[in-house]
Amino acid sequence: MHRPPCNAPRILMLSLVLTIVSCGHGLSPLADAKTTDQENTVRIYKRVAPATVFIKSVFTGEHPSGTGKAIGGIGSGVILDDRGLILTNAHVVAEAAKILVTLHDGTRLTAELVGSDMVTDLALLRVGLPKGFHRTVQLGDSDQTEIGQKVVAIGHPFGLGYALTTGVVSGFGNPSEADIAFPERIIQISAAINPGNSGGPLVDTEGRVIGINTAMLMGAQNIGFAIPINAAKTVMSELLSHGRVIRPWLGITGKLLSEDVIDLFALPLGKGLLVMHIDEGSPAKKAGLRAGTMNVTIEGEPWVLGGDILVAVNAIQVRSPEDFVKVYQALKVGQTVQLSLMRNGSPHKISVTLEEQPQPPAGYGIPSIPERTEYRPAGLSSRATDLRTVGTFVF
Repeated sequence: MHRPPCNAPRILMLSLVLTIVSCGHGLSPLADAKTTDQENTVRIYKRVAPATVFIKSVFTGEHPSGTGKAIGGIGSGVILDDRGLILTNAHVVAEAAKILVTLHDGTRLTAELVGSDMVTDLALLRVGLPKGFHRTVQLGDSDQTEIGQKVVAIGHPFGLGYALTTGVVSGFGNPSEADIAFPERIIQISAAINPGNSGGPLVDTEGRVIGINTAMLMGAQNIGFAIPINAAKTVMSELLSHGRVIRPWLGITGKLLSEDVIDLFALPLGKGLLVMHIDEGSPAKKAGLRAGTMNVTIEGEPWVLGGDILVAVNAIQVRSPEDFVKVYQALKVGQTVQLSLMRNGSPHKISVTLEEQPQPPAGYGIPSIPERTEYRPAGLSSRATDLRTVGTFVF
């Protein structure tokens, strides 16, 4: 009986050859990918860290947080260009008598404040860079940011020196949770942020800055926030030109009426923004807009019923957060707009001339504890009013 030749020696030899080839090429594909990812992270740090600075603010009087004592605030910043412009958080330098900047090589400089914006929590500084210093960052496009993408945060946690943390984009803040003057979505990240990281860069895997780190949510684990760099680009331009951001101001606080709320009450309610508060001296107050007077709570959420319902601005309906962002971005200071309202169940029209929004006080959004704790989600913090809840707009 004929028996087929045994293939065992051939199989053994083939396995040996594959093993040798594998060893010759180094690690497995999985290990190779891990090594490449690690090398890329190191490369990002070496590229961005030299353009990242440590910032210390000195307060000679009462800190804007209301602590009643002179303390120093710490944070980070990024060098934008050879002119010595540095981008950081506004709350890091708010009310500082002196701002000290330390470069990557240890050089210490005194910075001047070009301008700050407490709404977006951004500030622009300027220092005289040493001759031949050319370390700057590349700004990316935060509109392309996606949940799940890898990010790197660089800064000076607790002022202990340069440090890097990694994570992913884990979500976005909803524009409806923020002042309408800041319609951009806030980047939520899993990379650890600690006191001293505020103002430092959030970087993508190509080494481009896509955000400015601002806070870690107190009491949570690995929930941090960064201001989108595209929002920062617009703010920086305004700060360079005017030292502040010029925004149109109507002077109302309101909430979008949902179908559930409309159905719940036998009141003449319609789709739009329910006016719950009107600022004193505002264009809305001068034009005769009316705020609600009937306080109610629906599923734990406060409402003030009975006021005007803003249906449209210049014939453009305002029924959703997206509508408001679109309308607001088209408004300008000094512009006269026509407001379409529902008042006591009847249509009503009012013309209003918009003014410049007053600048928030230095303590706007700053925590009531020393700067070294600096936990404050930018754009998600409340203005000083009980009406500031989810779905509330102020403009």
